[in-house]
Amino acid sequence: MDEDLQAQFPSLGWKQFLSNRKKLLDSYDQAQTKSNAHRVKAYHGNVAESMFRDWLHSFLPKKYGVTSGYIISPGLKSTETMPHYDVIVYDQLESPVLWTEDYPDKTTHGFPRAIPAEYVYCVLEVKSNFTSTTVDEAINHLKKLSPLLNNVDTPDAKIKLHLPQQFCCGLVFFNLLKEHEYSETALQKVTSGASLRGFFGGVILRGEGHNRELTGRLTLLESKKPIKSTVSSDKKSLLDSGITNSKNQKNNSYLGAMLLWLEPFFARFAFDIISMIQGKYKVGMFSSCYCLGSEGFEYLNKK
Repeated sequence: MDEDLQAQFPSLGWKQFLSNRKKLLDSYDQAQTKSNAHRVKAYHGNVAESMFRDWLHSFLPKKYGVTSGYIISPGLKSTETMPHYDVIVYDQLESPVLWTEDYPDKTTHGFPRAIPAEYVYCVLEVKSNFTSTTVDEAINHLKKLSPLLNNVDTPDAKIKLHLPQQFCCGLVFFNLLKEHEYSETALQKVTSGASLRGFFGGVILRGEGHNRELTGRLTLLESKKPIKSTVSSDKKSLLDSGITNSKNQKNNSYLGAMLLWLEPFFARFAFDIISMIQGKYKVGMFSSCYCLGSEGFEYLNKK
């Protein structure tokens, strides 16, 4: 009699799913090489955003569209400046597209679109390298969403003004370079995103010098007691892992940030996005058992 199926780790297809990460990084590396021939040195960064949007669109359920562009609310004055966001995930079955602009990125998902706020489920800021400056830039840009996050519209509201309840936002970095491996400041600045409703941290796709396909997961740590830094106190490289010194919050808790590296974190990030935009995400729980694996466990299973 056949045995009943049970969830496996490593799970079927984990290496194939992880190849998406490699394609993103290979495209980025090729663009970085070509950028030396471009007057605009941000060329490889634009390619990173474009490739990431294309991958995310191919992964998400087809209910969800992925675009760069603008988030529009009737609650904002016509004289307001419209911030442009790298990655917007929205309900493409229900949402109108208010307008589309021409843009140098001619991929399907590179034409900036203007999407009504009520249909936007996720915004991601994509940066080439994880540094104190880029974390600052990315979170400060996300904070331009604040007027749309200060409230939640009731289901029967005739005029929708805010981003929906299940909205989430975060950061995507392609690299952590050795020159920034002891930058506790960069990791500490991730905590400034805590003021944003739905902020979940983010990912770093690659650490310089890693010989395995590790993805870095950036998360916030909240504790009732102070948390001690592993970077400044223990001189531990962020390419291994890292925890920042925590700061006391108004509610008598302590807030810090953590970076961990594991092969399954690329899949976990992807399925967490789905779980969050569907309003099903639970902190500390795996959103899915699909495509989770690592070389170490693969080796143990073969023995």
